[in-house]
Amino acid sequence: MTVAAVVIAGLADYASGTSLWFGPIYLLILCLPAWTLGWREATLTSAACVAVSLAANGLEAYPLGHTAIAWNMAMRILAVAMIIILMAGTRRSYDREWHRARSDPLTGLVNEQAFYDNAGAVARHRAWGILAYVDLDGFKQINDRHGHAAGDEALQAFANGVRALIRPGDVFARIGGDEFLLFLPVDSEAEGYRRAQTLHLQMNCMPTPYALGCSIGALVLNLRETRVDKALVGVADRLMYQAKNEGGTVWIRTPGVPESSRLSGPGDDQQSSHAA
Repeated sequence: MTVAAVVIAGLADYASGTSLWFGPIYLLILCLPAWTLGWREATLTSAACVAVSLAANGLEAYPLGHTAIAWNMAMRILAVAMIIILMAGTRRSYDREWHRARSDPLTGLVNEQAFYDNAGAVARHRAWGILAYVDLDGFKQINDRHGHAAGDEALQAFANGVRALIRPGDVFARIGGDEFLLFLPVDSEAEGYRRAQTLHLQMNCMPTPYALGCSIGALVLNLRETRVDKALVGVADRLMYQAKNEGGTVWIRTPGVPESSRLSGPGDDQQSSHAA
């Protein structure tokens, strides 16, 4: 887009001759790479704009001699530098605040709002997925016995451990306290059940500074028929509480299938999967 804008502006500048001043147009074009690409690309674009402007008009736009040419060039370079610094700096500040608004400062995970956005983007390209609501078991005891600093350490260790278990394309979020959300794309319903059970076992076997387990409520979603939203998260939350009431298990369902007939993996007669 930047290259096309420079070419179009240059052709229009050449066609109009010296009767029209295209300086503001070039400055507007310069804002595009300064905002979207960075200061290096913006600097290259500014050099290209100067070259195109000189190619279109030569030195006819400076009829007052060499002093006027030098002064005009110096002022334009100063204006260009200020625009690049302001635009690139503003973009860095924007990106920093955008990241802060979508992330959990303690664990570095995304927050709830970012979870829905990221999971929705991933779900558009897959057929099946797992939506899991994860709640830590024993976290309150860590806070009560060892203090909140120890609780923070436990949360960070758990988050880092789960990050090592999942793939780069999976979405993992902390939504408050000791509660987390996971979305993992899978290739089939059967794989979804296996993956949820395996993940629950792995999460409860991770080495952490304090004894810490988790309960999971998981939904295996047909992404052609549904999407990740708060209503489904509520269902997963209720399944998680059923799992917690059983002493730290994983309860899994496929929405649309009666609970009585599908609460664990296909072909499995159990109603829940317990951690080893």
